[in-house]
Amino acid sequence: MAEKNFDPNKFIDREFERELFEELLQLRDSARILAIQDNKGGMGKSQLLEQFKYRCRTIRPHTPVSLIALDQLPGDSPLDLVNIVVQHLSTLRLGFPNFNRYESARISKDFTLIRSSIYLQGAIFQEAKDVMIAGTATRVQQAATVNVISTSVGEFTPEQARRAQEVCLSAFFDDLKEHCTQKRIVLMLDAYEKCPKAVKDWIEEWLLEQFFFDFEHRPERLILVIAGREILNFKTRWSAEDCEATVRSVKALRQWTKKHVEECLRVYGFDYTQEDLDAFYRLIVRGVPPSQVVQAIQTVTTDRKQA
Repeated sequence: MAEKNFDPNKFIDREFERELFEELLQLRDSARILAIQDNKGGMGKSQLLEQFKYRCRTIRPHTPVSLIALDQLPGDSPLDLVNIVVQHLSTLRLGFPNFNRYESARISKDFTLIRSSIYLQGAIFQEAKDVMIAGTATRVQQAATVNVISTSVGEFTPEQARRAQEVCLSAFFDDLKEHCTQKRIVLMLDAYEKCPKAVKDWIEEWLLEQFFFDFEHRPERLILVIAGREILNFKTRWSAEDCEATVRSVKALRQWTKKHVEECLRVYGFDYTQEDLDAFYRLIVRGVPPSQVVQAIQTVTTDRKQA
C-alpha cells in the first residue's frame, strides 16, 4: 500500500468522498458500505483510502481500521485475507482468541481440536436428537446440519483442510462480532479487480451476504470500504432496495479543477507563477490523471531547488 508515501498535509480534493465516509462513521442509518470505482487509474483512489485510514486513527474516538490491497495477498485463500486483518487489528489492541486458537490448530495440523469443537458457537440447531460430537453423546434439542469428521494424524485430508478453514473463518467473525458490540470497526479492501477468485467469491458470498446484507444478524458497527478499477455490481446479487439502504457508491473519481492544481502547487512548496499554474492545469484538461500531475510538480520542484 501507499502508507509510507502518504502525507495528510498534501492530500488534495475528494471532499465528496470524505463526506460519504464521515456519514458512514456516524452509523445514523443502515448504510455500512462505501464502494469506490476508479476505472481510469491514477485518480488517487489508494491515497483516498489512506486518508480514510488516517482519519480513523487520529480523530477521537479512534476507530480500529484495516486496509488491505487485495492484489498483494500472500496467497489465494480467504484465510490469507483474514490473517492480515487480524494482524492489523491486533496491533490496535483487539484480541482474536477464538480465531488464534483454531488457526494455530490448523497450522499445526491438530484436527483433534478442530473436530472436537465442530465450531458450534453461534450455530442454530433444529430438530435433531442424540448427536455425537467429538466422541461424546450430546443430546441436542434443535439442530440444522452437524458434520462430524474423523480425526487423523499428519497431513489433513482435503475435507479436513476445508473444514479447518471454515472453523477458523467462523471463529474470526465471532471475535469480530464481539468487538463490534462495543465499537465501530472499518475494513477497507483495495484493488478489488485483482483479487484472487477464491477470495472474491468468499467476499461476495460470505462476507457481504452475512455481515452486511443480513440486516437481522449483521454486526451493527462494522463498516466496509471496497475500491477498485472494477467492483462488483451489488444489484445483480441483492435487491435494489437493500442496495440503496446498505451501499453508498462513487462511480468515478472526478478530475481536478484549477483550484486543486493551485492547492497542490502550494502544499509542495512550488514558487509558481500564473504561467506555471496554467501549464500544469493544461495537463489536467488533456486528461492526465492527478497522480501524474503531482509527479510532474514534484519533479519540477526538485529540479528548481537543485538548479
